[in-house]
Amino acid sequence: MGSSGGGSTPKPVRPGEAAQAAVGTAGAGEMMSIANQPIEQYANLASMSQLGPAMTRTQTALGNQAALQSAQAQMDIQSRVDPLAYAQRQMRMQSANQRLGQLTGLAPSQFSYRAPNAYQVEGTNQVAPVGDIAQQARALASNLSLASVSAKGTNPSLYQSGVQPVVPNQGATYFV
Repeated sequence: MGSSGGGSTPKPVRPGEAAQAAVGTAGAGEMMSIANQPIEQYANLASMSQLGPAMTRTQTALGNQAALQSAQAQMDIQSRVDPLAYAQRQMRMQSANQRLGQLTGLAPSQFSYRAPNAYQVEGTNQVAPVGDIAQQARALASNLSLASVSAKGTNPSLYQSGVQPVVPNQGATYFV
């Protein structure tokens, strides 16, 4: 039974080395997370400033449509469940409005209000083109940092594109 390769068998990893590599990798991950957090928050802010107002107006319009539909349904339900009581309420309200109008000299019809835009759902024409948004996202993503560890899994270091690597403890191991 011969060996087909000419290389040597790799040495088994000792438990201490595995633990040190795990800690080193975790340290590199934490460094990367901390370095990238401001970039991620800035990217979220940029996205929300571009898309947030249109999203808010759309959500408000949909809520207004639901409220109007609910109010109309409530009146319909009242008129179906007890048509006489509904009719009496409407007549009392109309009589009270007419009498108040006579006393004040104002016609109740003067006090109607309509806001059709309150129910209008935003379109995508109110936001930046998706290509512009994607280009900005790529530009922001290019600022993200990467972290690495040595071949043994120690000495985590942080790299940014175009920036010299930042090593926490220059010349010494990060973990003892």
